[in-house]
Amino acid sequence: MNNIDGIFLWLAIAGYSVSFLVSLAGLIFKRDKWVDFGFYIFIVSFGFHTISFISRWLITWHPPVYGQYENSLTASWFISVSVFAIKRWSSKIGAVAAILTPIILFVMGNGVMAKPSVGPLPPPFQSNWLWVHVTFAWFGFGSVMIAGGIAIIYILKDAAKQRANVMSGWFPSLEVLDDLIFRFIFFGFITLTVEIGAGAIWANGLWGRYWGWDPMETWSLIMWLIYGINMHLRVTLGWKGRKAAWLALLSIISVFIAFFGIGFFGSIHTHTL
Repeated sequence: MNNIDGIFLWLAIAGYSVSFLVSLAGLIFKRDKWVDFGFYIFIVSFGFHTISFISRWLITWHPPVYGQYENSLTASWFISVSVFAIKRWSSKIGAVAAILTPIILFVMGNGVMAKPSVGPLPPPFQSNWLWVHVTFAWFGFGSVMIAGGIAIIYILKDAAKQRANVMSGWFPSLEVLDDLIFRFIFFGFITLTVEIGAGAIWANGLWGRYWGWDPMETWSLIMWLIYGINMHLRVTLGWKGRKAAWLALLSIISVFIAFFGIGFFGSIHTHTL
């Protein structure tokens, strides 16, 4: 790990950790100012995260998309960007960020366990299709992960509402949360569609075939189908609320298998996470 990107990465990890602890304390002890302060720390941490991301890009002369360390750095950055998108629908962004920050830390933590190398991309990755394929992949990954995190919030708030309405003022309304789950899944499904299509075109240029049933290709298709089922059940059968939230949460399993498991078993793809 290079000194520059490594220093700012650890500053980001420390900042996200403090942000989570301060916000969590604010939620538990009902201190709104603590939650707001925690989100300000989150913003600063995202700044460190962005500097680390850019530094890694400048050091290697290619976008951080190769290997466990770089993919974790990029994936967690896209998830952080998705957190800010929620502010469009709710002013209670601090409480939402508090719940979603552990996901960011988990992905970043997995990356720092690797030993990154500095050098040019291997020849198969020196393609303009890299930009399309990887960019849409991480937007899709970040979106569906955020949808799963919001689903957790929905389930917790719905359960609290059934008992004592304890969480009523902490997070956006159930209606807003349900809408956010749908929108992030929809956005993720579209971006995953483009990612798979771009990957197929890229593969044809490299190996003379669009699809080879490589483990990563296969599970990416399975993940795409699972989120397609999410969309179908919502749009066609009218699934909303608790059922849709549980489905979104369980669907994350496919993401973890694709990015934390399949890539390590005989795949032509680089390790993703």
